[in-house]
Amino acid sequence: MTGRNAIDRLVETLDALDEHLQTSDATVKRSERNRIGLLHLHAAFAVYIGPMFALLGRDGMAGPAWLLIRRIPGAPVSLACLLFAGGVILGIATWHRAVRWEIVGLCMLLGWYVTIAVSFGGALLWWLTGGFPAGTPKPAPYTHGVYLHLGALMIVHLVTLIRIRVARRKAAR
Repeated sequence: MTGRNAIDRLVETLDALDEHLQTSDATVKRSERNRIGLLHLHAAFAVYIGPMFALLGRDGMAGPAWLLIRRIPGAPVSLACLLFAGGVILGIATWHRAVRWEIVGLCMLLGWYVTIAVSFGGALLWWLTGGFPAGTPKPAPYTHGVYLHLGALMIVHLVTLIRIRVARRKAAR
């Protein structure tokens, strides 16, 4: 191999490396924008759903699926405030990239989703084991899964944000 061939191969390798780094950088930026977009979407829906949940009222929580939630002081308004406030905090914190407050907002949303999932899932389990009086309508069997799924998404976001926070602390040292 001549010196010129070695230089040409090195140039090709460096060009390929540069192209790979540019592609990787674009992918990371797109993923970050998508993640932030999802956080804003979660925040917007929490702000949207919170007031509607409050409008449900005590009379709207008459079925067996609401057994646990009816026992929460001030429900449904107290739970609606939790969801709404979590959405506001998450939305503002995400806008400002305040990771600590994003975590707080997500924890509030997670608390709401888990509370709903446990109430709906517990009612179904209670109904299936004969805990409700005969003739009590069966709670919808899928609803707890919807809220568990949303809770799982909050956990995925939380893990990502905690990793970001740890990385920032390490970088600041």
